This record gives sequence, structure tokens and C-alpha cells, in this order.
Amino acid sequence: MSTAMAPLLFAVLVLPFAAPAAVTMARRNCSSYCGYPSNPPPPYPFGVGPSCSMPGFNLTCDADNGTYLLLGSPTMKVSFYSNEFNHNLRTSISYFVEMIAGVRDYSLHWEAPARPFVISGSSDMSLFVVGCGVKASLFIGNSAVEVGSCFAVCAEARILEKVLAGTCSGLGCCLIDIQVNLRAFTLNISRISDSARSEGVHAFISGDKNRLFSPIEALRSILPVPVPDEYEYSTVNTVLDWSIPYQPNCKRAMQNKGSYACVSKGSECHDSPIGGYLCYCQRGEGNAYVDGGCDNPPGYESIRSRTDCPTSCANVSTPFPFGTELGCFAKPHMYLKCNPTSYLPVLQLTDRTIISDISIDDGIFHVHETSKEPDDFPDSSDPVLYALSEQRGVVTWAIDSMTCKNAKLDKSDYRCFTAHSDCIDVTEDRTTKHVGYRCKCSSGFEGNPYVQDGCRGQCSRYS
Repeated sequence: MSTAMAPLLFAVLVLPFAAPAAVTMARRNCSSYCGYPSNPPPPYPFGVGPSCSMPGFNLTCDADNGTYLLLGSPTMKVSFYSNEFNHNLRTSISYFVEMIAGVRDYSLHWEAPARPFVISGSSDMSLFVVGCGVKASLFIGNSAVEVGSCFAVCAEARILEKVLAGTCSGLGCCLIDIQVNLRAFTLNISRISDSARSEGVHAFISGDKNRLFSPIEALRSILPVPVPDEYEYSTVNTVLDWSIPYQPNCKRAMQNKGSYACVSKGSECHDSPIGGYLCYCQRGEGNAYVDGGCDNPPGYESIRSRTDCPTSCANVSTPFPFGTELGCFAKPHMYLKCNPTSYLPVLQLTDRTIISDISIDDGIFHVHETSKEPDDFPDSSDPVLYALSEQRGVVTWAIDSMTCKNAKLDKSDYRCFTAHSDCIDVTEDRTTKHVGYRCKCSSGFEGNPYVQDGCRGQCSRYS
């Protein structure tokens, strides 16, 4: 049995590198565009030029041959979704295998362009194999652990000419769903005897399961050998996810402030499903990887409230960390609207939900709805820090989305800072899903744990 290595459209190799001792901040003279001003590179941790990116995120600009951004070594062309900050990028992973007479088995290998990148098992990617008379088997890295296999078969040409183009279902095309994280893979392609055979096989990774394939074109190997690089990049969309990979999770990352990547005030850390961690702005806007990168307007976050803040809305007390004016609340989601009416002002959580009481000690609101219409209960791209309780008319709340264990590691933004206060993890009643954390005065003490020296001994009231 003879074996051949197929010609590759492109193959990407990776050289391992050690975890950085410190976060590398972008220099000010880094390139702000590639080719022309309307084609800027993605924000940090990516960057074009020396010392302009975090290790593993360095891009080069192929301005001589167009305006492509290149990643890794050897390089692969990449592009990014515009107008928003995403933890993924778009590229092309594609091969054309010329089937040589007398050779039955072929093997291809791919590795991610750098350590931060992975084909995510949750990104809906599949390996498509277009051809006739072949079996394809996909393996994790160089191991014997199989992701999956499929068969692409065909009938004779006179029959296939009458078959309309359709989705990939085994006739001239088969696919393998990728449901595990892949930083590298091996693809084995073998001829099988019980089928008409094509002279070439096209293999690529894409999330488009609705694209149409023509069985007769698969049999005739319509694509040229080799496939032009421009054709592949424009027609094959592979999504690579990325994370900060130098620590396994947020807890470990926050223990080493020198290499911790979530440097902006108002940022928070989330464990990544592909390993490592990701940084987000608490308000959902800005770049958490850059000092001052999160959009936190003055007055939208406070350790303590102004001395002249309103302390109630009508007969409902509004204790800090909640507030009804700028500079009076601790976090953006703690802002409550005191809405004047023809009778008395009302304290609103949403347009149709009115708060009748706030309990700092229990971490709940008592609420009632003013309409039977579907409510606009907080639900956005920002972390949702309110949760409906199983008890009717009760909403639980958290001051931040972190767990207590992680929050205690970030002393600059930890809110249970006053003496005799404890951190309480908040979960949804119905699902036990983590919401965040809140603060509470320790046993034997009472008061407001979000205010300096706010927790007092219970007997001190009577002294």
C-alpha cells in the first residue's frame, strides 16, 4: 500500500513559546491601518508591528499584494468582524488533494497559527470533503483520537448529470461536525472501491451547511489544481476562536498581576470555553485589554456616593450601592429611575416594574408589575446581575458578576471592603446558575457593607 502527502493549499505550523512574564502594552507608533486608512487592524491584544501586540497576536500587513492581514508563521490570511469586539476571527482552512494513480491513502496536517487560537467545538464548524469514492477520517492533533469520519460516494457520470445540486449529504460530498476544540488536526483520506472516483478531493472547514454542491462537478474535479489562493479565501470561511492562553482560568490569572490581561478599570474576567480566559468591559463597551479601554464615564462607578445624594424615592429608601443620580450608585446596573407621577414618584427597575422595597441584608428587591405586557426585565449583552426569585414579587441582585473567590483577588474593585463584612455568592433560585456576588455584614453586625465602616455591632445601637 502506497501513501502520499497531498499538495496543501496552505499549511500552518506553530512554534511553542513560553508564557509572558508581563502583559505587553501596545506602543503608540503602531500601524493604524493596513493598505488604506479605512482598513484598520483589530484592537489590542492584536497589533501590526514589533511590540504592538500581546505574544501570539502579532499581525503583518500584506500591503504589497493587496490589503490582507497575516497571522502566524508561516502566515495565514485573516479578517475580523467589524464594528464590534469579538473573540474570534475569520480565515480559510482548505486543501485540494490530487488523487495519484496507484496511491490509496493521503494524510494532511494543520496546526493553529499561534497558541491563543482554536477551532472551537461550539462554533458550528464542520469539515467538508468534496469528491467521489473516498473515506475521510479526522483526528485530534497527531493522536489516534478520532473526531469523526464520513464517506463521499458517486454514481456514474450519466446518472449524476441528472442530479440537482444539494447540500452536503454523502453524494459527492460528506461532512464531519467538529464538536471538540482543535488546536491541531490530522485528516486521512482513503480511496474506496465501491464508487465512481474523482481525480481530486477538496477538503475545507466551514460553518455554512446550507451551501450547495453539484455531484457531477465533484466527480469531474471541477476545481483547478492547485486551487487559487484568492478563490479559497473568498469562498471558504473558517472561524477561529481565541483566548488569553497563558493561565488555565481567571482564578490563576488574577494571582499573577504582572501577566494579567484585564488591565482596564471596569473590566472583568471570564473563563473561556476553549481554555484560558477572556476580558470584558462591565458595561459591554470598549477594550478591556487596554488601560482605560472600558467606557466608564465619570460618575457611573463609585466606591462611595456623593454626600448630597437622594436617599429615597417617595417612601422607598435607596441605600448605596443603589442610586438615582450620577455619582450616587456603585455600578451602572445599580442605577434606579425615580420617576415622577401625578401622585407620588415611583422607583423603577424597568419601565413596567416598580420597586417597593430594597433589602441590602437579604440582597433582594420587592417589586410589582404595572402591566401584563411582557416585561423588559434586564437582559442584554452585559452580564445580567438580576434574577427572578421563585418567590413572587422578589428579585435577587448582585453587585458584580464575579464569584466571591475571584472577586477577592481583585482588591481594586472588590466591594466587600469594609470591616466585618462577608462576600455572598448569588445564584438563580430556579436553575442555581451563578449570577455574581453581593456583600453582607458579618454575624453579630448590621448596617450597609458597601459603605466604609458601615457594619456596626448590633449592641452598639443601644450604647
